[in-house]
This record gives sequence, structure tokens and C-alpha cells, in this order.
Amino acid sequence: MSILRRSAAAAVCAAALLSGTTVHALAAPVSPAATPEPVRVLAWNIWHGGQDPAVGGAANLPRVVDQLVAISPDVFFAVETYGAADAIREGLTARAGKGAYSATRITSSSSDNLWIFTRYPVVKVYPKPSGSAVTDFNFGGVRVALPNGRQLNLFDTWLSYTNPWIGDMIDTNATDAVAGRRATYAARKVAGAESRAQTPQLTDIVRNQLPLMLAGDTSPVVLAGDFNTVPAADWAPAWSRCARHYGLGYELRTTTVLTETGFTDTYRAANPDVCTHPGRTWSPQPEYGYMITDDRIDFVFTRGAGVTVTASTTVDSRLPEHGPGRFYSDHAAVVTDLLVS
Repeated sequence: MSILRRSAAAAVCAAALLSGTTVHALAAPVSPAATPEPVRVLAWNIWHGGQDPAVGGAANLPRVVDQLVAISPDVFFAVETYGAADAIREGLTARAGKGAYSATRITSSSSDNLWIFTRYPVVKVYPKPSGSAVTDFNFGGVRVALPNGRQLNLFDTWLSYTNPWIGDMIDTNATDAVAGRRATYAARKVAGAESRAQTPQLTDIVRNQLPLMLAGDTSPVVLAGDFNTVPAADWAPAWSRCARHYGLGYELRTTTVLTETGFTDTYRAANPDVCTHPGRTWSPQPEYGYMITDDRIDFVFTRGAGVTVTASTTVDSRLPEHGPGRFYSDHAAVVTDLLVS
């Protein structure tokens, strides 16, 4: 992919301790409010802190940081951060060319799953979710101030994995279709696979947590992360004609919880043809090469006035300077370019 780089004024970093959350806040110059602000957003599950043994353990983390620097995000929604936060913040600050980055820890438990990294000043850290469907292992966020005077609400998200997993169920049915066999899983069972975790968790986030946290704030929202399910719109019966859908279509629910409440799936907005741009994010690892369907389970969603999607792509191949080998994670990264006016 072509990596866009923009120069940014150096920011001054300050530290604050907020409810067990580490925030490196920074000051930034303010430009006229009418100036549109390009915002590059990255969502990426980096797989056991970028140090899974399958990709080289601790030796892989510097490569993950190299990839982050090459993408040069303004906002990075990290999943499975697990001890890698300092290396990521330091690498982005030193080498991304956009000044100092803050690192906000969303998951407060020892399993530090979710973090948000950004070059923008953090003006608010939202409290932990309240209720039973999600915890801060699944969801949390911050509000940042853009140089043009606007603010953005940023929410990092991980929805639980369920077994049997919906992606495997769809792929098994596709394999059955190719072989001329009856589908292993009825369509209602595939649709029902989300109901044990992903749909109730995202419903709680959208209907309960976001209204409570935002409390009427109308600043745009970016909600991103690893949903562990496929996009409902992509797998609707209307797209069963896609070559890698094998005539299959399902009435899924999870991501419609977002789109029904005004959210935009940025990858699909930038790449409207499901057949030509499936946007597979699961999985770049060779052991999943048996899968004949394309599972897009990592997302960047936006909601709010003045936010335009200019581009979105996935990253699932190594940087040339790293030579051949496995990709750095079992998930592809999702990169979305926004214009906030």
C-alpha cells in the first residue's frame, strides 16, 4: 500500500494519572476551526503483544513497531497490547514524524488488552463501562482535541470469541457447497452464533454505554477494534453471488446494531463492492490457508457530522526491509483515512 506521511508540529508531552489509566497528554497548536483535519486511524490486533511464539516471540515486537511507524497513524486502536504499550508509544513518538504520542490504557486489569495511542491531546478519559455485558476488557475510550478546534470521541473495542465460531461455520458451509454437500450448519444456527456474545455485547455498548459516557456530547465518534464476527451487510443474501461466498447468504445482526444507529463502516464506504474488495483480516497466518471464505472481523466505524471517509485498506504483508516470513499478527490491520471538517 501507499503510505501517506504528513508533517506535524512537535507536541509537548505531560503525564497524568486518571483512574489507573496512564495518559501522556500533549499540547498542540490550534489552527483555524474551518481547516479540515486529515485523521489516519489504525485498528489492529497485534497478537499477544506482538510477541506470539509463532511469529518469533519478543523478536517480532520491533517489527510490529516498524509497521506502525510506516503506517504513521494519528490514532491507533490497539487490541491484545499485553505489555507492548511502552515500545509502541516510544517508537511512534521517535519515528512516526508526528510529534509525541500519548498511550491511554483502557483495560485496567493485569491483562492490558485495549490501549489507545494518539498524537492528539487527550481531554477526557471515559470511565469504565457499567453493567454486565461488557467490561473494560471489551470497551473504553477517550476524547481528543484536533488542531482545527473539533473534538473526536475514540472507543476501542474487543468482542468475545465464541465456539463454534461464526467464521468457521460459514467456511465449513462454503466447503460443503463446493463439494455438493448439504450445509453442515443451518442458516439460523449461523445467525444465532453471534447471539451468545458479539450481538449482546455490541448492543450494550451502543444502547447503554455510549449514551451514558457521551452524555449528549455531539462530537464525532470513532469506534474500532476486533469484533470476532463478520459484517452483516457483506454476508446478506444480496452478496451471495460473490465468488468466495459460494451462493451463501445469512441474516446476521451484530454490525447492524451500529449501522442502524448512524455508524458508517469505513472500509465498506471506501470499497463498496464486497465481491472485489472483501477486506479479509482473518487471517494472514498460513495455518488458516484452508479457509476458502474471506473473514473481515476488524473494523473502523464512524458517526457524526463533518466526518468524511477518504480511503480505507487492510495491511497483511511484511515490510520489504524485513524480508520474507510470516506477517506480524494473526490479524490484518485496518487503516482508514478520514477528513474531519
